[in-house]
Amino acid sequence: MLYLYTDSWMVANVLWGWLQQWEQNNWQRRAKPIWSAELWKDIAARIKNVVVKVCHVDAHVSKSRAMEEQKNNHQVDRAARIEVAQIDLDWQNKGELFLARWAHETSGHQGRDATYKWARDRGVDL
Repeated sequence: MLYLYTDSWMVANVLWGWLQQWEQNNWQRRAKPIWSAELWKDIAARIKNVVVKVCHVDAHVSKSRAMEEQKNNHQVDRAARIEVAQIDLDWQNKGELFLARWAHETSGHQGRDATYKWARDRGVDL
């Protein structure tokens, strides 16, 4: 059994049921391809025979109110940033990756469509 704590509603919802729906619908939603379908297909294959228990954790909580899950989430976020910083990408991809992450975090971890809308409304080209 795998226990997964995430601050991403997108990831939580995908693992709570969207993944199976997408697979049944040939990796489409409303006749449009799923964003990053290859990545989601890989995840689906990896967890096919694993029971995954998903818990959403609020990410933006003051330190005084943070419970253990939020403190652990902060540590994982820091570790992920270090790992991404060590990936050798060309400058354009680094800029696009940074911009996409910044928009996602600044818009409040709302998921793909909401992040794109948030960015578009502010003149940011993702």
